[in-house]
Amino acid sequence: MVTEIAPITFRYSHTIGRQESRGGNGFFNPVAVTRGPGERLYVLSRGTETPAFFPCKRVTICSIDEEYIGEFGEKVGPEDAVPTAHDGAFFWPTAVALDSAGNAYVADEWLNRISVFTQDGDWIGKWGVVGDGDGEIDRPSGLAFDRDDNLFVVDSRNHRVQVFTKEGQFLYNWGSQGDGAGQFNYPWGIDIDHNGDVYVADWRNDRIQKFSSTGVFLMAFGQSGDGDGEFNRPTDVAVDQDGTIYVADYKNDRVQVFDASGDYVTQLQGQATLSKWALERVQLDPVIQRGREVAQNLSEREGAFQGPISVDVDDAGRVFVAETPRHRLQVFHKQSAIYAGDPL
Repeated sequence: MVTEIAPITFRYSHTIGRQESRGGNGFFNPVAVTRGPGERLYVLSRGTETPAFFPCKRVTICSIDEEYIGEFGEKVGPEDAVPTAHDGAFFWPTAVALDSAGNAYVADEWLNRISVFTQDGDWIGKWGVVGDGDGEIDRPSGLAFDRDDNLFVVDSRNHRVQVFTKEGQFLYNWGSQGDGAGQFNYPWGIDIDHNGDVYVADWRNDRIQKFSSTGVFLMAFGQSGDGDGEFNRPTDVAVDQDGTIYVADYKNDRVQVFDASGDYVTQLQGQATLSKWALERVQLDPVIQRGREVAQNLSEREGAFQGPISVDVDDAGRVFVAETPRHRLQVFHKQSAIYAGDPL
């Protein structure tokens, strides 16, 4: 199916993932996805706070073609009934970002720290001090690197953005609680465009704000609601090389698309088919197969977004959307308006 949008066309490509609590080729409540080198994807599973499912808190590395590469995140067991803080462990992970060397940085809002891993998942460090002073963090969420390898951290409960070196040295911050220009109310996602400008998903204010790299307010768009260009708890934002802006409109179950000026263009509502990993699971269980055969309107119900929480884009025009409750990613291709072909 091709969705025609002037002047942009989006073509659904494929789905990646299935529910998998113990690791391997699947996700468990994914909350973030980022594009890595060599056609890699890094998918962060938040899991649940139930001790039996602590091992599902991890970063899964897979290819865009859904080949499993590996995973990392210190595994803890059901006997660990309280949050653990040992090196490499996650409890409430929120975001993953890669520096220029391919090292992975993971934010954890319970442990109030940033954990650092090699691109293959070996733990190499951590930093973060809880508080509300300069350089202190309280419930970190979104992460984004600029071209100088400085890490921009959404300091959610402090209602601000903070900027650090990748070693964790504080550089500067901006923002305070409120609904005025440059203020935030529990911000969440973040992205930096090719010009170095910063976009923040202002979660409880139901809007997107844009800043210069030093925090000078440039524009805002969006308001509460479910109409075109309105949001209900936006959780993430991504900007492609053309300046097109993508917003994960979490509670409206859609991804909205805007031009560089913040004007509404279109929305994606999901077109998922079974992923390779999900098809493997279905083929092993005759009960699931029979259930799918008799289910009504299955493709329509199964295809739609449910809780799209993270969006990322790459320079090849691909759009990656993570859905928490459906434990999967949907992949789309951005194309010109004259595209009239069928999906591959």
